[in-house]
Amino acid sequence: MTEIPVAIVDDNVTDRYIVRRRLAKAGGFGKIFEADNGDDFLRQLKNGDFQSATTDKPLLILMDVNMPRKTGFETIAELESLIEAGTQQPSMVVMMLTSSSNPRDMEQAEQLASINGYVFKPIDDEGVHKIHALYR
Repeated sequence: MTEIPVAIVDDNVTDRYIVRRRLAKAGGFGKIFEADNGDDFLRQLKNGDFQSATTDKPLLILMDVNMPRKTGFETIAELESLIEAGTQQPSMVVMMLTSSSNPRDMEQAEQLASINGYVFKPIDDEGVHKIHALYR
């Protein structure tokens, strides 16, 4: 079974560490890439930095909702524009990471077609299980 390649996009180094450790503990996840903001993620994506990991599995993107400069939602909207323009492949699974239970955030996540789900921080075993279930 091929492991799931992952990109964690979060401005908080501690949150990225917790996600990385939980995914490693759970197993089934492959190379884990990191970006500390939406612009850095999009730059890495455009440069092809994630391609070495995308074998036969789509890239799993765990995107923080609230980041400086560009929110997770703004980053995903720009990603969708790149996919529509044909400059990026659509084989990605996007899940939003948040510590917020703001209903507006959840509504906004539902409005972007490429967002597959929502996982709360700090990620725990239930969150990892949800990621596995939504990834399929």
